[in-house]
Amino acid sequence: MSEATAFCAALTILFAPGAVVGWTVGLRGLPLYASAPALSVSLVASAAVLSPYAGLEWSVWSVVAATILTGVLFLLAQKSRWWTLKKVAAEYCLTQSVAVCGALAIAGVLVAGRMIAAISDPAAISQTFDNVFHMNAVQFIQDQGSGSSLTVGEMTGGAFYPAAWHDLVSILVEVSGASIPVGANVLNVCIGALVWPTGCVYLAQTVVGRRPEAVVSAGVISAAFGAYPLLMVDFGVLYPNFLALSVLPVLLALAIRTLKLGCDETATPGLAGIAFLGALPGLALAHPSGLMTLIPLLAPAGVIWWWQWNSRNASHAFFWSSRLSRILMLAAAGAVCFALWKLVRPPEAAATWPPVLSAPAAIWNIVSSSGIARPESWVVMVCTLLGLVFAVITKRYWLLGAYLALTVLFFMAVAGQPGRIRTFLVGVWYNDPQRLAAALPVVILPVAVLGAVGSWDFFSRRFAKVRTTAESSAGAKLSGQTGVTATAVITVLLLVWGTQQQNLAAAEASARHNYALTGDSALLDTAEMGLLNRIRDEVPKGSVIVGNPWNGSSLVYAIAQRRTLQPHVLGAVSDDAREVFSNLNKAGVSPAVCSSVHRLNADYVLDFGNREVNNGEGRTIDYDGLSNLKANGVADVVDSQGSATLYRITACGE
Repeated sequence: MSEATAFCAALTILFAPGAVVGWTVGLRGLPLYASAPALSVSLVASAAVLSPYAGLEWSVWSVVAATILTGVLFLLAQKSRWWTLKKVAAEYCLTQSVAVCGALAIAGVLVAGRMIAAISDPAAISQTFDNVFHMNAVQFIQDQGSGSSLTVGEMTGGAFYPAAWHDLVSILVEVSGASIPVGANVLNVCIGALVWPTGCVYLAQTVVGRRPEAVVSAGVISAAFGAYPLLMVDFGVLYPNFLALSVLPVLLALAIRTLKLGCDETATPGLAGIAFLGALPGLALAHPSGLMTLIPLLAPAGVIWWWQWNSRNASHAFFWSSRLSRILMLAAAGAVCFALWKLVRPPEAAATWPPVLSAPAAIWNIVSSSGIARPESWVVMVCTLLGLVFAVITKRYWLLGAYLALTVLFFMAVAGQPGRIRTFLVGVWYNDPQRLAAALPVVILPVAVLGAVGSWDFFSRRFAKVRTTAESSAGAKLSGQTGVTATAVITVLLLVWGTQQQNLAAAEASARHNYALTGDSALLDTAEMGLLNRIRDEVPKGSVIVGNPWNGSSLVYAIAQRRTLQPHVLGAVSDDAREVFSNLNKAGVSPAVCSSVHRLNADYVLDFGNREVNNGEGRTIDYDGLSNLKANGVADVVDSQGSATLYRITACGE
């Protein structure tokens, strides 16, 4: 029941705030539905940043207040004489509506099926390095009453950290009463199975038009990538990147409609532009790299728009249409993008990921849409190659440019020579091949859909030519329509079957391994999880538990809501904490250790042994003082399961 409640809460949080604001702006139909999650992320993340300045504690009511206030402002704007944008009615015929619903249903079932199979247990956690931070950050938000991206990083001694994903989970947990792991998993499934496909369908309409073939193809192909959504809930684990990438398709579609380069205008350029600008803060607060990914995706479209605008205004005499001013405008836009590219990136010291493939292998990975060293996705590959041909024929140059830009960046991350050029180009993504592999489907999908629709048109014309002239009778017409419908259904089934092959199976198996709770799991094994589930009844609230975060013990904060000295494997550690970590087992003969214990209010210790996530690679803190506590007379056993033990420190008195 808690999972069902969490699912309903996730749907509401992801769609309702954005739908309210989108409706007041004037969006209707699929543009409203597709834009709603991106606008919701903006509202939630922005409300989290602004709530402390308004004197509000972070809760669901902060989101409700932000939604109402924003909606009222847009309604008032529409009443003013400055508002000239009109609502756009949804002009979908029955066939189109059925196609959209069918496409989203197919995608939702396929993606949800893969993700649920990978996660297996609603309460499972990702047994990966970064998940210690992500789980604990949600608890930190609840404890502090602030979800601001300006303060969440304080948990580890940092400053800004993009906390949109954590804000969403914290609200979901508050509303549904689910545990943090359950809330995280339910939210992720909804993002992958509902948010991502909706944006993909809307992007396909932007590229190809409101055609049932395009819509259905987009739904099926959105579920055809091992690189997204599965990779981002497997590797890392990179939940903020996962959220940012989920809304990229709709932002790309809105931007293309704003620039009047799309095929479908169910949202006017003005409305699309407002929705685009409204969604940008959410993208940045989900993860800045998502915002930076828009630059190479939109740069070709921006240049094409500038060229067309330049041509249309070439004969105008006023200043802003002079040749010099137009050139200066382009140069200024380029300078802004260059500045952002230099500034919005992690420190160079953190961009440590090396290339992982040779140049030929990297090119083949791009062509085969396989991700990185995964089985080829043959159907997607064929559709993409055909789509590139059709894009050239139909002069969709912005799409070709976006595809080229992102694939070049992927190539540099995967196979580029380490050095300043590679770091300049892909340091935004930590030089990490996996992050760019996950971004590639955003641009591969519209190309592949174009290829699928172009192929359908080609074979449909050939099929029409072989039909005899005798088919003019009513019965023959009905038979012909039945044949077309049957052919379409069979084609969709074949497309589903062809895309759900080894590439996705490999991605699902990899993710399943990282969520499996076993006797030797990388972060928490079955004994350790069993002990954590009892700690709320054994450790008083307010006590601090000492543990080595590399062996998973710090997850006591997220799972049992008991504070820990070091809530992430990385981050600032005080001198007192270092003293305890290094010398606690000497507390019986070292007054300095007990002084640190008292200052930290550290009463308990979790000993989860020496197995560490990522084999402890990169660890700089000595945790040797947490061993042999009972033998040295420093602590007594409170509870244990397997090799996992909870101690109470006794050597330092009360």
